[in-house]
Order: sequence, then structure tokens, then C-alpha cells
Amino acid sequence: MKVDGIWKVEILGPYGWEAASTAFLENGRYLSASQDHYVIGRYRVNEDTIRVEADMHPHSEANNPPDNSELRPKFAFVGQVSDGHISGQVDDDEGLQSMTVRGTRLGDLP
Repeated sequence: MKVDGIWKVEILGPYGWEAASTAFLENGRYLSASQDHYVIGRYRVNEDTIRVEADMHPHSEANNPPDNSELRPKFAFVGQVSDGHISGQVDDDEGLQSMTVRGTRLGDLP
């Protein structure tokens, strides 16, 4: 199953699918970013299942605590890969939050 490439990442919110980031997957490395954060992690694929483990780094003023310490939530994503699409659940490392996520493959990396 081909997962290396550029992906649009969306999260299912209360009003439907919301754009979350653009992700770059290459040789087990997962990188993504939006206007408010970036994510660095690793992924592995076993048949049609992908697992991503990563750290999120918020960089907007709205996402940083007043004491200026940096939030670095860890999360894990497990999903199914099928014909240019990924769907699954992302969970934080404390088990406090779970979200439905989908990815749509946009193209190859150069």
C-alpha cells in the first residue's frame, strides 16, 4: 500500500469535516503543519493499517500557555489505508481525547 506522499488531513468536528493540516509522509517519517502548529513523528504500515506516533508543537499565541512553556502533546493515530484515502482515530497519550481523522492523498513528493 503506497502511503509516501503529500496528504490533506481533516478532523471530524461538530459541523462536519474540518481542514487540520497538510502532511508529508516519506520512508517512515511523518511531518505535518498548519497555520497554528507543526507535527513531527514516525509512521509504519502493516498491510492496510497505518500507525503514526508523533508530537504536536503549537506555535500560535492562542495555543501557548501564559507562562510561555511549550505544549507538546503526544498522539497516536491508527487508521486504514485504501486507494488514496486513510481513515481512523487519533488519541492523545493520556487517553483524554479521541478524534476521527481522514486523509486524502494529494500527490507524490519530488
